[in-house]
Amino acid sequence: MNILLVAPMPPQPEATGAIPLVLYAQLTGLMAHHTVTLVTVAGPDRSEWAALDRLQLMGVDVQAVRRSEPHGLARWQRRWRWASTWLKGKIPWRTIWFWEPELQYILDRLFAKRSFDLVIVEDNAMGIYQYGTATPVIFTEHEVRRPRPINWHAGSPSNWLRWAFGEADWQRWRKYQSSVWRRFDRIQVFTPRDAESVAALAPDLAKRVRVNPFGVELPAPLDADLEGPGTVLFVGNFTHPPNVDAALWLGHDIMPALRKCYPGARLMLVGIYPPKAVQALACEDILVTGAVPEIEPYFARAAVVVAPLRIGGGMRMKVLQALALGKAIVTTPRGADGLRVGEQPPPLLIAESAEAIAAATASLLASCETRRSLGDQARAFVIENFSAQAYARRIEATYAELQSKR
Repeated sequence: MNILLVAPMPPQPEATGAIPLVLYAQLTGLMAHHTVTLVTVAGPDRSEWAALDRLQLMGVDVQAVRRSEPHGLARWQRRWRWASTWLKGKIPWRTIWFWEPELQYILDRLFAKRSFDLVIVEDNAMGIYQYGTATPVIFTEHEVRRPRPINWHAGSPSNWLRWAFGEADWQRWRKYQSSVWRRFDRIQVFTPRDAESVAALAPDLAKRVRVNPFGVELPAPLDADLEGPGTVLFVGNFTHPPNVDAALWLGHDIMPALRKCYPGARLMLVGIYPPKAVQALACEDILVTGAVPEIEPYFARAAVVVAPLRIGGGMRMKVLQALALGKAIVTTPRGADGLRVGEQPPPLLIAESAEAIAAATASLLASCETRRSLGDQARAFVIENFSAQAYARRIEATYAELQSKR
């Protein structure tokens, strides 16, 4: 097939955030049998520009808007464009941030001059664009935002404006999501929980939903001898609220319980843009790194990976990535969403309370044999069920279904 892939950021194999990793696995899986044209936004982080160059060397036809940080009048013009669009009251801020008029021009030009067999649109941020084509279009919803009550805890007066903005912005997601979903032939989600959420928010669209757990490009195995005794790792992009909640739960409740179960345990919190509340967790046995150039050295040092997720939807790349690297993992039921294969549960430990998570983590720290056996099972599980190729095959099956109905 000739496939057009529209993504909010460049695919990257070594990013700390989840979306570039998901996109990279999808891209490599599809490229094994198909020709892929990538339309995306890159920057202002120059590492994203470098990612585009690497993709072109791989043979990907890259059509990208390269953003740089504007200065002077141009910066204020951009801020006004964003603010005025948000004040119209319909579109969430995250989507506005990814809007680039030049990208719409690229799409229009491609549809006018080229013929595609399939269009894949990734993430709700790309739902703001128009897709003027009769070609089948699959839309991937990375995380369904569910309605929730207003959080009336505004904090200190200095945070009131931020709180009001955040709550007002959240209320926009319900209408925005359903309006986006209606424009596509199929809606792809990663977990049964998100499929149920789409059906609850837009019952008439339930028949368009397909569950396709994402895959991961299989990394090289880690050297088990690099493990640091008692070292526990949490990885997450801290612009994502569920990761902030998990880190704070780790620091305030889980670590105190773990210190009692396993004296000498050390926690590493790794990820970009940790807020002040997460930075404040840093102490003698808790390291808050912020952004790091490479994530795999931190996985190599970890004896156990923890992912105590309590909120949010979608699959957790941090969990799948750790499984692929052969690490022993402790997570919550929500952190394991999307990983069950039929009746086969994923090879990891699941707990719900802070005390149970601490006890499970301590048991793995205390037994090298147990955690390495669990890690070996984890890597084999990913190879069999969650490779880039397996993810691509499920996309191909959805395309075949669309073609048969046409």
